[in-house]
Amino acid sequence: MKFTPAQLDAINHTTGNLQLVACAGSGKTEVIARRVANLLKPGTPDAPKPANIVAFTFTEKAAAELKERIVTRCRELIGDLPGLAEMYVGTIHAFCLDLLKTEVPIFLKYEVLNEVQQALFIDRHSRQSGLTATTDLYGRRLRRYTDTSRYLTALWILRESRLVDRKLRGCSVVNGLCSYRELLNQKSYFDYSAIMEEAFRALQDDNGVRRRVGSRIRHVIVDEYQDVNPIQERVVEILHDLGAKVCVVGDDDQTIYQWRGSDVGNILSFADRYPEVKQVRLEENFRSSQGVVETARDFIKQNGERLDKAMIPMHAQVYETGDIVALWFDSADAEAAYIAETILTLQGVAVKDGGGERGISWSDMAILLRSVKANGEPITRALAAAGIPYVVAGMNNLFGTPEAEAARQVFYFMAARPGVSATTLEAAWVRARVGVRLADLRHAIANVENDRAALDEPDQKRWGFYSLQRQFLTFLEDAAIREEKVPEDRGVVVFYNLGKFSQLISDFETIHYHSKPIEKYDAFASFLQHKAEDAYPEGWQDNQYANPEAVRVMTIHQAKGMQWPVVFVPALLKNRFPAKKPGGRSVSVSVWHLLPAEAVEGQERYEGTIEDERRLFYVAMTRSQKFLHLTWGPVPGNQLFQKVSEFWVNILASKWVKRRRADYGSRKRLSPTPRPSVANVVLSFSDLKYFFECPYQFKLRILYGFNAPIHEALGYGKSLHDALAEVHARAMRGDVASASDVPRLVETHLHTPYAYPALREKLEKAAEKVLGNYLHDNRDLFDKIEFSEKTVAINLGGGVSVIGRIDLVRRIDTGETTIVDLKSTDRAQAEDVTETQLHVYALGYQDLTGRRADFVEIYNLDERKRKPRAVDNDFLDEVKDNVRSAAQALREGAMTKKPDLKKCRDCDYRRMCSEGAKLDVARRGGSAP
Repeated sequence: MKFTPAQLDAINHTTGNLQLVACAGSGKTEVIARRVANLLKPGTPDAPKPANIVAFTFTEKAAAELKERIVTRCRELIGDLPGLAEMYVGTIHAFCLDLLKTEVPIFLKYEVLNEVQQALFIDRHSRQSGLTATTDLYGRRLRRYTDTSRYLTALWILRESRLVDRKLRGCSVVNGLCSYRELLNQKSYFDYSAIMEEAFRALQDDNGVRRRVGSRIRHVIVDEYQDVNPIQERVVEILHDLGAKVCVVGDDDQTIYQWRGSDVGNILSFADRYPEVKQVRLEENFRSSQGVVETARDFIKQNGERLDKAMIPMHAQVYETGDIVALWFDSADAEAAYIAETILTLQGVAVKDGGGERGISWSDMAILLRSVKANGEPITRALAAAGIPYVVAGMNNLFGTPEAEAARQVFYFMAARPGVSATTLEAAWVRARVGVRLADLRHAIANVENDRAALDEPDQKRWGFYSLQRQFLTFLEDAAIREEKVPEDRGVVVFYNLGKFSQLISDFETIHYHSKPIEKYDAFASFLQHKAEDAYPEGWQDNQYANPEAVRVMTIHQAKGMQWPVVFVPALLKNRFPAKKPGGRSVSVSVWHLLPAEAVEGQERYEGTIEDERRLFYVAMTRSQKFLHLTWGPVPGNQLFQKVSEFWVNILASKWVKRRRADYGSRKRLSPTPRPSVANVVLSFSDLKYFFECPYQFKLRILYGFNAPIHEALGYGKSLHDALAEVHARAMRGDVASASDVPRLVETHLHTPYAYPALREKLEKAAEKVLGNYLHDNRDLFDKIEFSEKTVAINLGGGVSVIGRIDLVRRIDTGETTIVDLKSTDRAQAEDVTETQLHVYALGYQDLTGRRADFVEIYNLDERKRKPRAVDNDFLDEVKDNVRSAAQALREGAMTKKPDLKKCRDCDYRRMCSEGAKLDVARRGGSAP
């Protein structure tokens, strides 16, 4: 591969701090990977080991791509290099969480709340969380629901910004934060800010942590550095102070998260704040046509304070007249119709791809909006009318899809909402056009009516009986809604949206599981009616493996780090883009009556500026590889959105932008061929377990995101593992636990948040017994532990990796190695699945150490029995082949059904699958729908 002089300069820099100013499409991932391989090359002065390198990425998807590239380049340059699994590549939040769970045992049981769960948590505990005890700066008390989002925003600003403490005196939110922190600890929860706070505290104050981290981490790489916020930067600074060299990679022109606290000043001042910084500019764009590059480059030059650079086109795509157009329409509906017509016209047009060409497919086209919620409806309506398959990323506009709206009606019916009857519920599902038979639908609705009546029973059953998730899945099963029955090849998109609804249920039920049945269903209906559509931020990310062959509709923020041959940027309206109030969610409007603005250093960045909006528009344009359509049309009846955006006017100065509709009829055409939807497949063993049991179960669970109902004993098995992880870690330091430690171990680690009181007591006694027996039976083996809770990764080449965590590795008296998997009866799985898991771990151990494991062992904690097996080379080869087959099936979408009477019986989704339903009915002696 040929590199530019600047790229070579970066790759070969192995000493001191480094700043890579990386323009859009400049090949930064390849440069980082080559530089890491160069650092690890034997013979390099002071060459680190893989464990000495940490790389922070903005998303897990970016992490998967970077880690795969690093492994590939290391193998090319060095050959087999043991220990690559110990190199951390991932988000800074995940790094800090792993640090806490490794270094501070009490945090092993903590679960992480996402933003939606966090808001629900505060609402449910409005007094304990400090919400309703807090007043604004004018003495007005905050209200549940109404002020929750503002309160949340104030909490994360307080925790993730640099503050002027004296300016906060008398600020009520500060006291609310103290109450909220206490509540989080009481319930064993982290939110994202708490992860950063606790990790920073450990790195700053705990000398043992500082010593261990300082001796291990020698190089820190920070990708997308322009979007780092103050507390994240403080973590990077501490790692540098502990001895690590820092390499930051970013582009100040792509800073788009200042409204969430990111500080562009970090990247602008990096060379002044860190010693001995070498600055390298990666200016060549290997993504887009000359027209796209130069139009975007000239536009962003309007911003004043920028790092000096000039994006240079490398002609990755050929520019042809009409590739970039700027058009206006009489209305938003006319604009949407144009987008749909153009998508139909462009399907099959040839574009360069690698060394060849292929025809543009649906998934090669993206519609990027400043706000999907505000401007997406005319577009999705036009796409549907034209028969174009599309998906709206994240939770944006979920209830604009008829299938999600029909699902919502099920819970309105359960909560006896006025105007929702069996007749209206039936009509909603008929409108959804999911291929359901009326007889099956009426059967499902009749069952829902029976379940609704059960909510009023005086003798209430256990909480699990009234599960929202079970209600939803049972309705889909009873109505015989099957993916393959959905007409017009819409099954993938319909199940993708129903899977998102299942995720929404889980977010709510995680917090409200213990509510009384009637109250829970009523509260969930209220959430669906009043809160759900606004609860999920517009930047909410999808499962990286959920990639239907469909046009993408998303916000520009969601598109960060992505690219498409065809990009539409519509709704270029004054007051919309640039926004009337720049700054994302208009933090300036929502929280500065709670917090004094002068108490937050750099507070103005939360307000947003025209420069921030230009950066966002620049990011939108540079997502395009070839075709770029920039359009606007006034919104009828809304005086705010009648005029054109200044950005649309600005780009008319470009010679590459045409003002007339392009005729693509004469363009070369090929059969539409999607790119592989998943380039890098990173599977955990849990993922593989589901795939090996049945690929279709994997599809429903992992790709579509259907969640199983919460089990009341959930957490018990993990609690045992957490307690034993502490036992083993102490033993490796020469501190052997005894029977007297058992009560404290149980108190510290047992976390069963969904258990009813009698079950909790039962699980507590069971845990004490299991831990006591384990300490008694294994005390003589504790000095033979080589690893405990060790992360392993197996890279099989071709973008396929498996990650897992080995419970225990022991070296026995003969010097041979045993990999142990600890199982409780509560977590029982088929032995053949466990043996496969252990052979995956054997591969991981070999990658980690360069040595072959001799034995694998299943240890049943309840039965106190060992089941050792010799490591089987033929089995190892078979496991590799099976993993590669799973990855290929994932890429091709070949998630076939694999019916088996026993496995189908235990499957959470057996009746959502036609084959599973047949077996289920046959087992009960009936006939399948």
